Amino acid sequence: MEYTNDTARFSLSTRQMEKPMERRVSVDQMSQAYVPAFVDRIVRPLTRVLNPLIMRFAGGWWFPMFSVLHHRGHRSGRMYATPVSAMPRGGYFWLGLTFGEDAAWARNILAAGECGLRYRGVDYHLVEPVKLDSSAVGAELPPVMRFGLSVLGVPKVLRMRRSTTVQAGA
Repeated sequence: MEYTNDTARFSLSTRQMEKPMERRVSVDQMSQAYVPAFVDRIVRPLTRVLNPLIMRFAGGWWFPMFSVLHHRGHRSGRMYATPVSAMPRGGYFWLGLTFGEDAAWARNILAAGECGLRYRGVDYHLVEPVKLDSSAVGAELPPVMRFGLSVLGVPKVLRMRRSTTVQAGA
C-alpha cells in the first residue's frame, strides 16, 4: 500500500503486491537470469537448511555429485566455500548454474577468472570460466549431470579448465 496525494487530500491506494515466490531474483537489474520455477520455489528456500548438511560430505569420495567450491568475493575479497554440483569430463569441470548466472558464487568466479574445487578428495585449481547453454553442449556434459539439469530445467552451465591438481593433505 502507498499513500498518494490526490487533490490536496491523502487517499489510500492499493496496488497489487508482488508475490515473493514469483519474483525473479537478480542483483543486476539489466541482467534477468532465468531460474526455473521449481528451483526458485522449492530448492532455494531449502538451501539454508540443506547447505550446512551437504557441506559435511561435499568434496568427499562417496558423494561425487557434490563438490566444495572455494572462491573469492569480487567486492569484499573474502574467501567463501560453497557446495555445488560439479563433474569432470574431457579436461574440463562442468558446474550446473542451478540458481542462475546471477548466483553470488557464479559472479565471483566470472569476475576472478579462477577458483578452487574439491572433488572426490582432490583439490583442483580451475581457470577460464565460460557460461554455456546446456542444450548446446549436452553431448559434452557428463551423463548424470545432463539428466539432472534437464529434470530441473537448468538452461546454463559453467565450464572451467583444470589448471593444476593439488593432493589433499599435501
